[in-house]
Amino acid sequence: MLAEALRNYYGSPAKRLTQHRTNVNVNDKLSVLAMSATASILLGIAAMLGFGVSDFVAKAMLTRANVIRTALISQTIGSLLYLGAALAYDRVLPNFSLVRLALFSGAVSGTVLCTYYVALTLGKASLVAPIFSCLTVVAVVLSLLILGENLSLQQLSAIALVFVGIILVAFERGGGGDSSRTLSVVLALLAAVLGGANLILQKWIAESGHYLMGFLLTRISMVAVVTPLALMPGQETHSVAVSRSWLRLGLLGLTDVSAFFAWYLGLRLGLVSIVTPIATSSPAVTVVLAHLFLKERIRVHQRIGIFAIISGIVFLSAIS
Repeated sequence: MLAEALRNYYGSPAKRLTQHRTNVNVNDKLSVLAMSATASILLGIAAMLGFGVSDFVAKAMLTRANVIRTALISQTIGSLLYLGAALAYDRVLPNFSLVRLALFSGAVSGTVLCTYYVALTLGKASLVAPIFSCLTVVAVVLSLLILGENLSLQQLSAIALVFVGIILVAFERGGGGDSSRTLSVVLALLAAVLGGANLILQKWIAESGHYLMGFLLTRISMVAVVTPLALMPGQETHSVAVSRSWLRLGLLGLTDVSAFFAWYLGLRLGLVSIVTPIATSSPAVTVVLAHLFLKERIRVHQRIGIFAIISGIVFLSAIS
């Protein structure tokens, strides 16, 4: 009777073994999810640093005459590395639906890139870059509505802190009557809306079984969109000056494309609503570099914004 009572209380050996295996599987799945969340945050931080450096380099070298040509050459150079990776590890062509989605996403990316680069030539890097980062708002809203992502109250608080930081960094008083600055703001906002919507497409492509080939197809499509614009009259004016800057063009392309790839992988592993705010916090990096090398002034509220961005990222990393 005692043995039977113990079996009833603890269960049979086979039942206990099954329960143990179930607990192990659940723990393993939770560990994988935690590792994926951590990896996605680290990739978001890598994208943030990459975008910050590339935005600074772009601002330092762009002129109105060669902006599109610079974008074409730098993006082509940066994409060569991933061409080799895709051919080495993902040679199978995806299905037609994925190819079509990747090509469309790449075309949108090309439009966003050109619009953003033109905005950089018209305005200050410390103003245009933060405004462009408002694509985070578009991406987070769409991820909640379309992808059905759920966030905890703590995660929402951390993301809100990052949003506040971006707004503070972007806010700049004075100079409101400058038509070039106004146009740069409009173009930066347009690029932000298109870029935020495009992140949903990137998420779908990244989650496919051909994420390397999908990424490569988006780059090819983007270059195809930029090429005709680069060949338009007026873009060849400073071609000699561009050809003398291959080192900086290579740095710009590799840094920018690598940042995109880190962001892309982050979307594959984590939530759009978490990875995107981190990746688009790059203005904090751009503003610091612009202050150090271009002598652009960082105001008190921008310093507070940078601190808020960093604090939000650290908080988000700790709770995710």
